[in-house]
Amino acid sequence: MQRWEYKVVSLRDRQYTAALNEFGRDGWELVSVISEEVEAPSPDRGRAIPMPRVVGRIEAAADKLTKLGAADPDAEDPTGATSRLLWVFRRPLSDDTPEVA
Repeated sequence: MQRWEYKVVSLRDRQYTAALNEFGRDGWELVSVISEEVEAPSPDRGRAIPMPRVVGRIEAAADKLTKLGAADPDAEDPTGATSRLLWVFRRPLSDDTPEVA
């Protein structure tokens, strides 16, 4: 009986073709693309004390400037999206591959 190993990823960098080709070279087969609902980011998330709105706007602007200059293209960008795509891959397990619990 054929056994499968599965992987679920969220491709955020918009380089879908390159990413899919890389997974294919590694033996992964695309099985499905599904949409997952996510919670919209809150500008006040994580604050211990309430701050005036103007402070929140300044912080949001500073965060955007920091992200524009960030060297890491994979840094999360809070766009307010309420869903994201999850890409489901599988590849056959060989007989000598131990099962993952």
